[in-house]
Amino acid sequence: MTKTNYQEIAEKLVAVVGEDNIVSATHCATRLRLQVKDRKAIDDSQVEQVEEVKGVFYNAGQYQIILGTGIVNKVYAALQKTYSFNEVSKDQIAKDEASPLQRAVRNIADIFVPIIPILGATGLFLGLKGVLFNETVLRVMGLTPNSIPEWLSASVTILTDTAFGFLTAFICWSAFKKLGGLPIIGFLIGLMLVSPALPNAYAVAGGTAEPIMAFGVIPLVGYQGSILTALITGMIGATLEKKLRKNMPNAMDLIFTPFLVILISVFVALFVLGPIVHAFEGQAVKVIEMFLHLPLGIGGLIIGFLYPIAVMTGMHHMFIMIETSLIATTGFNPLITVCAMYGFANAAVCLAIALRTRNTSVKTAGISATVTQMLGVSEPALFGVVMRTGMKAILVMLGSSAVGGMVLSLLGIQANSYGLAVLLSPLMYIYEPYQVITYVLVGIGTFILAFALTNLFVIKKEKDAVASNAQAKKTNGKVYSPIEGEIIPISEVDDQVFASKMMGEGFAVLPSDGTIKAPISGIVKMIAPTKHAIGIVADDGMELLLHLGIDTVDLNGEPFTLTIKEGETLQQGQVIGTIDLNQIEVKGKDATVMVIITDSKEAISGLEYNQDYVLPILGS
Repeated sequence: MTKTNYQEIAEKLVAVVGEDNIVSATHCATRLRLQVKDRKAIDDSQVEQVEEVKGVFYNAGQYQIILGTGIVNKVYAALQKTYSFNEVSKDQIAKDEASPLQRAVRNIADIFVPIIPILGATGLFLGLKGVLFNETVLRVMGLTPNSIPEWLSASVTILTDTAFGFLTAFICWSAFKKLGGLPIIGFLIGLMLVSPALPNAYAVAGGTAEPIMAFGVIPLVGYQGSILTALITGMIGATLEKKLRKNMPNAMDLIFTPFLVILISVFVALFVLGPIVHAFEGQAVKVIEMFLHLPLGIGGLIIGFLYPIAVMTGMHHMFIMIETSLIATTGFNPLITVCAMYGFANAAVCLAIALRTRNTSVKTAGISATVTQMLGVSEPALFGVVMRTGMKAILVMLGSSAVGGMVLSLLGIQANSYGLAVLLSPLMYIYEPYQVITYVLVGIGTFILAFALTNLFVIKKEKDAVASNAQAKKTNGKVYSPIEGEIIPISEVDDQVFASKMMGEGFAVLPSDGTIKAPISGIVKMIAPTKHAIGIVADDGMELLLHLGIDTVDLNGEPFTLTIKEGETLQQGQVIGTIDLNQIEVKGKDATVMVIITDSKEAISGLEYNQDYVLPILGS
């Protein structure tokens, strides 16, 4: 087997993106995240040809290259070894196109991402402990819990308890690293928050220890498992350090800056921030647990439905902090359990579409994306197949995820870790046979449900597709330009998915006016939530996709005003909305409008261009 050369992969990626074009580089669990000066200078098709790259997309101000769990760490390490890009540029925030909320969520996620591997490993240790020390297992081996040697029990406790015992130290370290402070200072501050001189938080909560009262009113305890206290303390400390270093005389900086940072951060954490935040955090965890265990599995249903939407918008990173709090406080993670059904549902919808499509390139990409999703990377399947298929596919995926989450919530299933998805996710439940067996069965059931619903409601019956093509061949219907401007071949647009005709034959228009008209008479079958894409089934059966601009999904519908709704019957030439071309230009996007014939690719041998319309040239 040929050994993967991660250094070569890193160098190829930098060559395509452009070393001078990269402002900063970081990574999450599955993606290499590059802040770039000019997104349009990057050829996505060349990036996707690099070994191990599973897809790319641009979101929240970052060019994101999907590599997958494990691979991204090695590519990033090779990248930094050669190029040493900053993780955060000095002017990144000023140039970032993301909203303040998106930036905040992304920064919090970047703090927690380095911690995921150690907590995931600890979860597996806990699972193995649950199996090996289970009374039934011990009984089979002729042993009892009292038979376990003290040295073995102590060794296992070291493996299972250390990560959570010093979790505040890891979070403070990561916060300092992310925000530009000295990580070792953050690590020391985190250790001080769980110093043996303070009563253990778990012992206080269990009633076996009492807090130390400062000034007779402020309870001092250790902050084992207090995620928010560690996070906010780390952010305050790192920010304070950067400000002090700007103003501290060089001769005093080495000693006095760390002295003041540690003194102020620990004082604020112990006497001001900790008592308030710790109490709030405890109540928040109780509320989340209560919501997850609502009667009839309603909590699991809602979260199972909303989590995929959070992935689409990039807000799913916020879940990492909540999951960490749940694990640290309760030892379990019921949140990832209900969210995990998204992976099964997404894979099933993607596979069903791939197996039934007549488009060879979509079939190949779909099967590859399904395998990638089963290994834990969802973006190629979600953005490359499911969302491109239309609203019905999205709704089937959302509904199946929600049903799976509801069933798991009803049955009381909960993980003891996080960081594992789909095929590997059962490892988070091996601590108890009932948990792992039930989880696997519900996961398989969710996959089957999504696969069946996709075949029933999303994919047209083969005979209907044949009939549609036959009707299209008879009519040779004209497709008119939906907007004033210059008509160009689809192969000339600056989007490789459309230019390669992966979605079907079509044409594009370089708009000179913002009025949108129906390119053909028919029925509106789909309108994207962001209004940038409209699906129309023509009177002669031909299916069209009207795509307004390139990468305009990032604009959340702001430049578009539509006067139509799904199910409405259109007449060719009817005004159906407007595009604010100036706003698209200000946002740095491409306003090119594309018309794609999505269901008749094999029947079309080309297009005949006219000043006002395009005529499909159909095969025999």
